[in-house]
Amino acid sequence: MQAVIPVGFTYDQMKEDIRAIVRYELTNAPAAPAGPPTAPADELLSIREAATLLGVTVQTVHEWKRRGLLKYHKLGSRSYLKRADVSAALQGHQRTVKTGKGGGRA
Repeated sequence: MQAVIPVGFTYDQMKEDIRAIVRYELTNAPAAPAGPPTAPADELLSIREAATLLGVTVQTVHEWKRRGLLKYHKLGSRSYLKRADVSAALQGHQRTVKTGKGGGRA
């Protein structure tokens, strides 16, 4: 590292200049993002966590895995799903309200 030798500056002048620079940087720093941090997309979820996130049963998640609708990863004897894959499935999975035949009885 090269040494910097200030010429024509007093110690007090240099200290005040540094303080002014620090003040300027602190007041003009970008604001921190609001709200809780988001989970990383490559976070692995258990089958139960994925079912809860999707609003379906554990058996449904296993069925979707079997049919190839959800990609999964094996670690040992357990299966895990990436949060991004579950979120993508959530976008494609829209529940509809089924209406019964004939309405109410009188």
